[in-house]
Amino acid sequence: MVRNPGAPAGVVLRALTAVDRQQVWWAFGDTAQLTRDVAEAMIGHPDRRVRSAVAGNSHVDPVQRARLVTDPDWVVVARAVAGRRHSDGDPRPLTDEAYARGLSWVMSCEGDGGGMLTRDEVLGEFISSQDTPVHVLRSFCRRPEAELRLVSCQWWRGLSAAERVALTLDPVPGVRGHARRVAIEARSCLTDIDWAPTGRGSESAISYRLLARADAERIVWGEAPARYRYYAAGNPHLPADLVAVLGRDADPAVRYRVSMRSEMTEGQRAAIDYRVPELADLDDATRYDARPMAGTPDTWARSAHAGVRRIAACSGGLSGEARDVLVGDSDLGVRVLTCRHQAGVAPEVLLRAYRDFRGRGRGRLTWRPGFPTHGLARFADDPDPGMRELVLRDPDAPAEVVVPLLADPERCVRTALARHPALAGERLLAVLDDPELGPSAAANPALPVAVMHRILDAAGVPRLP
Repeated sequence: MVRNPGAPAGVVLRALTAVDRQQVWWAFGDTAQLTRDVAEAMIGHPDRRVRSAVAGNSHVDPVQRARLVTDPDWVVVARAVAGRRHSDGDPRPLTDEAYARGLSWVMSCEGDGGGMLTRDEVLGEFISSQDTPVHVLRSFCRRPEAELRLVSCQWWRGLSAAERVALTLDPVPGVRGHARRVAIEARSCLTDIDWAPTGRGSESAISYRLLARADAERIVWGEAPARYRYYAAGNPHLPADLVAVLGRDADPAVRYRVSMRSEMTEGQRAAIDYRVPELADLDDATRYDARPMAGTPDTWARSAHAGVRRIAACSGGLSGEARDVLVGDSDLGVRVLTCRHQAGVAPEVLLRAYRDFRGRGRGRLTWRPGFPTHGLARFADDPDPGMRELVLRDPDAPAEVVVPLLADPERCVRTALARHPALAGERLLAVLDDPELGPSAAANPALPVAVMHRILDAAGVPRLP
């Protein structure tokens, strides 16, 4: 019920006092239905678990969440800076100023932050979060705290030349010495390769470290674990003649990775028999291992290589003209990623991308600004259950369309449509008593407030004074 967009603040705040609080806290932690007033009440709540739930809810206004980066409890701080990605939504990162303020707070505190987490654990949460912007992590090299400048060395390859030099000249001996060791390692040959057939410890290093000629040949000519060829295919130091060999490799994944190397010309890419992998996940573009390329997103958008065009689709700075070309691309991955990452895409194009894409994270497309709502009732009989689910988003869908979907063969459709406001009055109350559909019906905005309070009464939740 806390997910019900029609639930007033009095109902939601009353739910916070529920006996079975753990379920309520988890529900608050990822619901998109928290009103600003409810979020405010949770931010000031004395129970840190309540504050932690709202701190990690990426649907809450980042400006509100940012107030918790200086919470006296480090569990709350960790949730605020790490965020929490909703399964069907995009992360809403804090501002750079909020991240900086949170880091300053944690680094300056001398207490135990509530005793649940250490300072190092809070930093670990911050660094490991997939929603922490990369540029914020790289900014550690410019922080006043020596400990954070030391940590920044782990992103050595992503730092600018000036930032690297500054770290090697750092006034703190520990930072300076570590940075110099990292710099030497980056220029030296990888010597401790795990050649065991089942070894996996060298994969990352093989993708970016300088390799001795003999070791590189051993990998390329198949005298090492086969998967090492894939990692070597992206190594920027690999000699051109060995790159050419991998461009003819029997493994299509290896050939594709060679084709995505930054120094490749359009002609060189065309000469490789590559196959662009199917886009199985809306985040796949972050896993192409493509190094920065020369040119701009608009020039990448004109590439004959679909993989390069996918990178353009995910890039900031893409012009509206290039965007409009990419949404009609022959490659489904390019079309979907453009809809996923670029603003100003027409509603019908977003709907078409959703219809065509069946991979993981499909639902995120419905969160894009401009995704249509009206007219979706026409998909009630569509063979794709994902399309039938869209009927929920149509506020004009009549009860005679919604009710039959409560008996849909797919559970995801049944539970989704139990939340449609076309179910009202006695019909909604009947669905509320259904063992399977009842929890979803409790999130129906047509549910009367009096009924919400009766549900809480039955659960033994006391009324608020």
